[in-house]
Amino acid sequence: MTSALLPRNSTKWEKALADAMSPASVSISGINAMRRFKIMSPRPNMLPFLVWEYGLGELTPYVPNLYTLIDEGVRWQRLRGTVSAIAVGLAWIGYTADLEEAWSGRRFWNSFQLRFPELPANDDPDLERIEGITKLSVPLRSKLRRGVHQYDITPLEGDESQYDEAFYDFESGISVTQGGTIWSFGRTHEIDHQLTKIEGVAAGYWLEPDWYNPPTGSPLWTTLNDVLWADADFLWTTNQLELRERVMAGWFAGKPLYLRLEDENGFTIGFRRARASHRVSKAIDGEYEFAGERYGLNPDGRLLYVEAMTDFEDADGVEAKFASLIVDGGLTTGIAPGQLWLPRLGLEDGVPLARTAISAPLRKTVRERFKFLLRFDLEPPQPDALQALGSEYNGLSISFTDNSYASRTASLAEIALLQGSDYAISFLDNSYAEKPD
Repeated sequence: MTSALLPRNSTKWEKALADAMSPASVSISGINAMRRFKIMSPRPNMLPFLVWEYGLGELTPYVPNLYTLIDEGVRWQRLRGTVSAIAVGLAWIGYTADLEEAWSGRRFWNSFQLRFPELPANDDPDLERIEGITKLSVPLRSKLRRGVHQYDITPLEGDESQYDEAFYDFESGISVTQGGTIWSFGRTHEIDHQLTKIEGVAAGYWLEPDWYNPPTGSPLWTTLNDVLWADADFLWTTNQLELRERVMAGWFAGKPLYLRLEDENGFTIGFRRARASHRVSKAIDGEYEFAGERYGLNPDGRLLYVEAMTDFEDADGVEAKFASLIVDGGLTTGIAPGQLWLPRLGLEDGVPLARTAISAPLRKTVRERFKFLLRFDLEPPQPDALQALGSEYNGLSISFTDNSYASRTASLAEIALLQGSDYAISFLDNSYAEKPD
């Protein structure tokens, strides 16, 4: 025995007696190492006993790493019942969240919700772990009501809410855990797409650009066969390229559009009807936001904004790898006209537009929001594409920044003489290019 092992209230006589009966010095180092052995380097088979000793057993279903639990568990016990305990507990499983308490005037005034800055990686088992750790961390009177990320629609409160930003009877979300917590998550995908001639011809809205009239003149009437006289509300002096975009964007008015989601093999997962399809233009106070810019409704807009959002439980356990829009599709037999989510065989025919590669693991608790901004303007090829055309294309028109133009016949060698002007060059095969920087 050694006095080092005696409690602090030991008498001098007890300490002297312990030292007199002290074992050999070779045992002292081992005795000293035992004092912090369970803290410094516990063996795996010791961990369950240490968890029991520290009173952390109720956390073991939610914290898979027992080493982490033992290292931080004592600190968590001291903070238990405070907001800080939630932060410590969630950090064990790699999450952070802000706590938002319910308004004191609500019936469930003692409830709160967690707002996550990042979408939780998985529903199972992460949501069970978040729910379990949080409920063990807060005071007994407090109730975890909800967890949110992005998609958050609150219940209507008299004289406090806007009708179009609230639910009348409940709040957004779905319960998938044993504790009954509501989870309301959202994720946004933005797709900026330049529509191609192949897509336009297949859908039936394509107007071939007329490069042989002045740029300030209207397109030839032969290119507007599908435009009714009643809809021809434009002037002959309207810029032909802008007019072409307006007419093609207007073709989509009143046409139902569906979002199609596909897996990695190209098989359809399902369809979701678009909830918004409008001609838009940039506006400071616009109704829609895309890529950090605002866009407002404009009946003469040359851009088409389309938005679709999946609902909770539309799909689960599958990852969407491609997203596209379907126009002029027909509902199959047995599908109700107002049905928003369609199974993989719920839509037939139709023309796909803006097919884009994505990565969206579909889950019950997450509403996937897809924003499409469709452009109809022609995309000029790269400067080297102009050189690749060769000198065989001699018929071209040159338009200048002051909207003057000149039709002429020239070889590519003569183009170098025009370096002092900004111009666009269009060839007889309807390809064109802008001056390189």
